[in-house]
Amino acid sequence: MIYAGYHRAGKEWCYENIISPFSRLYLINEGKAAVYMNKKKYELSAGELFIIPKFTFHTYECDNFMNHYYICFFDQLIGGRSLFENTTIRYQLPAKEIDRMLMLRFLELNPDCAIRNPNPKTYDNKDNLYTVNQSRSNYDLATEIESNGILLQLFSRFLGETKFLEPESRNQYERLNLALNYIDNHLQQSILVSDLAELMCISADHFSRIFRRVIGMGPCQYIQAKRIERAQTLLLTSRLSIKEIAETVGISNLSQFSKLFSKQTNHSPREYRDTI
Repeated sequence: MIYAGYHRAGKEWCYENIISPFSRLYLINEGKAAVYMNKKKYELSAGELFIIPKFTFHTYECDNFMNHYYICFFDQLIGGRSLFENTTIRYQLPAKEIDRMLMLRFLELNPDCAIRNPNPKTYDNKDNLYTVNQSRSNYDLATEIESNGILLQLFSRFLGETKFLEPESRNQYERLNLALNYIDNHLQQSILVSDLAELMCISADHFSRIFRRVIGMGPCQYIQAKRIERAQTLLLTSRLSIKEIAETVGISNLSQFSKLFSKQTNHSPREYRDTI
């Protein structure tokens, strides 16, 4: 969790061309507004849940007012796996009374985490984004566990069709955690499949077969996707040059970095940064 609170949006809530490295979850209490994303307009009204996944290009619109609870959060689980993987997402759905109660409990557990300025461009790409609200003196393990449980419950409402892993694949995924964590922590370096296989004490070919069966793509493709995802975050949250970002995510050739970035995001790195 990064931010959580309750906000009354007015006619000023008309912010354009927003891209954030975290996801937003809303529960609308009163009023109406709209969000434009994925080439579609979503009309938001009281009694609804709504989610905006990370890195989703979107625009807000409010003609009058909209009171809403919100939680802004990073969505990665152990090993860097995203909550959004292997499932379709229903972005908008009716909220139940239990959802409102869960949201109220979440805010009770996490007070004083509200966004100060409602303009996304003042808070969603800060240099300290990954540490904001993490130094609260009253935060303990029990609070963190309960908060994460509530957030997972709320997030589960949006899940559509899910590709479940077979028991064998789940066991293999647990074994892969070591390799996935290694990838996340060494993106700035050269990562060889043989090195990852050695972490699991198996051959490179066997590792690649397991990786593709469990993750759904080859290890090299996964590493490339993670490098570009990290670059997206750095473009939005740092003042590093595009060349420095390319080097930070382990792609020293700037031309190659631009091609890979454009292929994965449909924008050049400069275009992506200019949307901020």
